[in-house]
Amino acid sequence: MSNVQDLVLNALHWDFALPRGCLAVKFREGWVTLSGEVDQAYQKSCAEADVLRVPGVVGVNNEIVVRAPKEPSRH
Repeated sequence: MSNVQDLVLNALHWDFALPRGCLAVKFREGWVTLSGEVDQAYQKSCAEADVLRVPGVVGVNNEIVVRAPKEPSRH
């Protein structure tokens, strides 16, 4: 793994707004592709912003999906 990859994974790991283990990260020639599911739109934005701050990252393909809110059960 390259230093840039380590820095990206570290940045995502230490962002406590992001649930652990919810994202997959791919690297190719300075581009980072994020995928997975989160509960809130701000979490998708946070992940992208974290990655864009890493030196050596050229760009981000943000394919993270925001889960639809769960409807409260009616009894």
